[in-house]
Amino acid sequence: MEANNEAPDDMKFIYWLTLILITLAIVANLSSCKSVEYVTVPEYHTDTLYQSKVERDSVWLHDSIHVKERGDTVWVERWHTKIHATELHDTIYQATHDTIAAPYPVEKIVEVEKPLTWWQHTKMGAGVAFILIIVLFLIYGICRAITKFKSL
Repeated sequence: MEANNEAPDDMKFIYWLTLILITLAIVANLSSCKSVEYVTVPEYHTDTLYQSKVERDSVWLHDSIHVKERGDTVWVERWHTKIHATELHDTIYQATHDTIAAPYPVEKIVEVEKPLTWWQHTKMGAGVAFILIIVLFLIYGICRAITKFKSL
């Protein structure tokens, strides 16, 4: 009876699924960071000039005798004053609106290095161990493929 060294189809599926997930995780980690990008924000200025001018013009007419006739009646007034007053309102309203882009903020970068916590050290160690396991797995797979091709 001949020995079957090939893995079942379920194992091949799991192998390829794991390889695809690891590749996606690496791609996601490498593409997740982005540099700072400044966006210009418009700054609005409104300049308003408002000037009001009021002119008064008054005329006083003093008349000591005033005679008024209507029909057969005559009226005579002795101290009569006529006042003619006018006010002229003149208003100037001039508004200008301009847009000036705000300058980029100038930030001073001060690097302050803080010591890592025990949990951060643990995660870093686990990450290194995981990467070593992946590298060893890839080396084992490459060696196995090479020996398989040599035997053919």
